Amino acid sequence: MMMHKLFNLIFLNLMCFVAIPVSARALSDFEWQNRPLLIFAPQMQDQRLQQLNEILRNKSCALDDRDIIIGVIVTQGPSSLANQTMSVRKAELIRHEYKIQADQFAVLLIGKDGGEKLRLYEIPDLSDIFNLIDGMPMRQTEMLASPVDCNT
Repeated sequence: MMMHKLFNLIFLNLMCFVAIPVSARALSDFEWQNRPLLIFAPQMQDQRLQQLNEILRNKSCALDDRDIIIGVIVTQGPSSLANQTMSVRKAELIRHEYKIQADQFAVLLIGKDGGEKLRLYEIPDLSDIFNLIDGMPMRQTEMLASPVDCNT
């Protein structure tokens, strides 16, 4: 009996070191830290999603400066939030929360306060999104506290 308890204790301690796949955190975990930019598409191969991903890759400094994290929520295929894989269930919950149809392409900007700031059904002009964010009072304070020049 004592040996059985000892084995169970050792087994439980070893389980603490087993690698568990990382999955995306909840959107609420990013409140007051980041501005999620959620991109909804039917599938990863959607041309609009591919085009927007290319645009975003070229704007990493501006995205980082504005504390923007990217969420890609697709109906068919792997979804992600802040470069972490999201479960199908979590992706469905987010899609349902924002009332996005399974076959719809949409881009939503979520503020640091967790509120929806912008909704588009087309590939956005990132300068419009940056201007919107830069006009927010919280962003104004951020720019004064630590200015960043992404043009250099």
